[in-house]
Amino acid sequence: MPASGSRRGPTKGDQRERALLDAAQIVLRQKPLAQVTIDELAAAAGIARSGFYFYFESKQALLAALCESTLGKSEEELAEWVEADDIDRDALRRGLTRALARWRVDGRWLCEAFVNPFPGPEILQVRERVTANGCTAVNRRIERDIRAGVTVVGDPTLLSLMVVKLRLVMFAHAFTNPEEQTDDALLDSLADATLRLLYGTLPAGAESAAPTPSTASA
Repeated sequence: MPASGSRRGPTKGDQRERALLDAAQIVLRQKPLAQVTIDELAAAAGIARSGFYFYFESKQALLAALCESTLGKSEEELAEWVEADDIDRDALRRGLTRALARWRVDGRWLCEAFVNPFPGPEILQVRERVTANGCTAVNRRIERDIRAGVTVVGDPTLLSLMVVKLRLVMFAHAFTNPEEQTDDALLDSLADATLRLLYGTLPAGAESAAPTPSTASA
C-alpha cells in the first residue's frame, strides 16, 4: 500500500487525455483544424470516437487544451534574457532561436491558435492567458531596466504587448513563408527590432552581427 500522502501516478484517464493532445499535435502539423475530423483524432490517439467526447467537447476545446500546454514555454525560452542584468542581445537572440525552432515544427496549429483573428471563444481565452504571461515576463525585464536607470521609450505595459505580438507575427510569417529569408536574417532583425522598440536605438555593444546590406544603386 502506498504511503500516506504519496503522489499518485497518472490514471488511465490522464493517459488517454495526454494521448489525445499528443495525437492532435502531430495531426495538426499536417493540416488545419477545419480539415481534421473527430474520428481522425480519436484514431490517432488509439481511442474510440465516443472516448474523445469524454475529455473534450469539440475540436476547438482540444486545440485550446493544446494551447494551454504552451503556457510557460515562451517565458522559458526568453528567461535568460529577461533575467539578464544588461542588454544582452546574444541572450535575446538565443531565446528567439529556441522559440523559432518550436514554430518551425508546430507553426500550423500555433498560427491557428495565436494569429487567427477569430479562433473561437475557448481558444481565445487561452490565447489571452498565454499572451498575458509573456507580457508579464517582458514587463518584469522593462521595469528592472527602468530601476537601473536604462532609458526605456514608452509605456512598459504597451511595450511588453508589442514585443510579444511582434514575435508572434514574425514567427507566423516565417512559418507560412519559409523560403522568404534565412533563420539567421530573421533572428538578427527580430532581436534588433525588439531592442530598438524598447530602447529607441540599439544600445552600445548590441549591434547585429549580420552584414549590412549594400546601399549601392541598382
